[in-house]
Amino acid sequence: MDFAQHVDDRLVDTLDEGSGLFVSLVVVKREVKTIKQALEACGHLDKSLKITSYAPSINGSLDIHSIRHISNIQRHNDTKRSAPHFTWGLTDHLVDHHSSSDLCTDSEQKFVIPTTFEVGRNDETLTTRSQDALLSQLGLSSCHQAVVELHLTYRRRPSARLLANHRSLLAQVVRRWLDSMPSSVELRGRPYIESLLEACNWSYTIYAPMLLLPSTFLSKPPWPELVERRFRPNDLLRALYEMICEQLKVTHLAVNGPIPALLPDRAWPANVLRSPTELVPLHGDFGEPNLPPTTKNFQDAFWVSAVQNGITQVWAPLYTMFSRGNIREKTRLLRLATQPSTLCQTASPFEPKNMSAVDLYAGIGYFAFSYARAGISKVICWELNSWSIEGLRRGAEKNGWGTKIVRDVDSQQEIGDERLLVFHESNVNAARRARALRERVPPIRHVNCGYLPSSSESWNAAIRVLDPAEGGWIHAHENVAAKHIAERKQEVVEVFEDLVDEYHLPSSSTTPSFRVECQHVEQVKAYGPGIIHCVFDIAILPSTPL
Repeated sequence: MDFAQHVDDRLVDTLDEGSGLFVSLVVVKREVKTIKQALEACGHLDKSLKITSYAPSINGSLDIHSIRHISNIQRHNDTKRSAPHFTWGLTDHLVDHHSSSDLCTDSEQKFVIPTTFEVGRNDETLTTRSQDALLSQLGLSSCHQAVVELHLTYRRRPSARLLANHRSLLAQVVRRWLDSMPSSVELRGRPYIESLLEACNWSYTIYAPMLLLPSTFLSKPPWPELVERRFRPNDLLRALYEMICEQLKVTHLAVNGPIPALLPDRAWPANVLRSPTELVPLHGDFGEPNLPPTTKNFQDAFWVSAVQNGITQVWAPLYTMFSRGNIREKTRLLRLATQPSTLCQTASPFEPKNMSAVDLYAGIGYFAFSYARAGISKVICWELNSWSIEGLRRGAEKNGWGTKIVRDVDSQQEIGDERLLVFHESNVNAARRARALRERVPPIRHVNCGYLPSSSESWNAAIRVLDPAEGGWIHAHENVAAKHIAERKQEVVEVFEDLVDEYHLPSSSTTPSFRVECQHVEQVKAYGPGIIHCVFDIAILPSTPL
């Protein structure tokens, strides 16, 4: 029975123009931050309401199939609201229990996250009986396993102006700026100003002391024409940027853009350094682009930081990228590196202090820092971008970890007790380096291949840096079409099987033969329409326990 059949005419009659049906998500505590940030990035987090603790007896969660009449719907007595407030629990209607049952237990605390996503009585998303379809519209297509339940809430619809104010201080600044326009700009009255506000994308991100605006901030009509013909010639945009910085207490402002895969105007077109060439500074001194990585330029550059999972990361926005959407995978690595229950028994006691991990695309320490925080004894990194390495060094220092940076291709240098060993070179040298290190560092059990759209060029090296006796796990990152994930999983396993056979991992009376298995596919985030950033956990382990 479709949802539409449950919403009878008597209820619809009560839905005045100021009220509507909004989606809320029930999420276990450990996933709240991830889902909140994802909704915020897509502009779907309702900041006018609080995230609240969930209890079925309080929230009135109902099986959708039991709802027949308006009398079945629990009304929330909320004296602060001027409209009735009802909630339906859509668990049996929309949620795939097989995908969510492994996520939580009944004893885990859950929270309700309100969204600004409104649905109508005949909304196709609801009649499809598909949680994935609805989560896709919310920008959460890669987070379906994190959502335990979906609810619909009937409540007062904020006006466009109220919602904008609740969503973002940015809206208040832009309104004041528009109200201060000289008469010569001719904004054609209050209704026109309201239409301008409704066309804005109010999402933003602050990495102190910098604020990043989305590339869609002022991209919808009629903004482009106004910016080019009325605001920019009169230098009115500079006033807006200064107001934004003052109100939101930042010193730098920029428009963010995607990291391009190619740089067509360069002699080496592939953007292997992941340079943020689409970042557009608007206010503040970001420094000069394309500066050589010298000690003085490092000292003079503009640096920002972010803290995720209690781990600080540092980068120079003009020269290196940062993706907050990877927090899901960073969090997973904190647990994965220390869970012996999921791993094969080996000769060494399975403790972080007894192993090393490798990050073949270290960047500023996205995943390397998770290994270090998990207690891995030695984290060995490869990175080409000098600015990223400097960011990694600064971030490691803030987290209390020592680093050694090796820049001479022919030099191994002395290995001390530094937590992070960083090779400033291509990871094509990784196998040779790992062989030279084997007697001086604990066994390498984890290898991270965190490069998109595909890390396949590093898989051969990844196999060769694993401990030759005990094997381990390779975490291979790929962008995959959502409908082809299962197919790609099998292909990845077959590629690794061929690479292992080609490498001829030791097989004798004292060293085991190895098996290849994909133990898990983590769907990290949506990378584009229908494209998912996946991590394939490839186990290359002895066929029989040592």
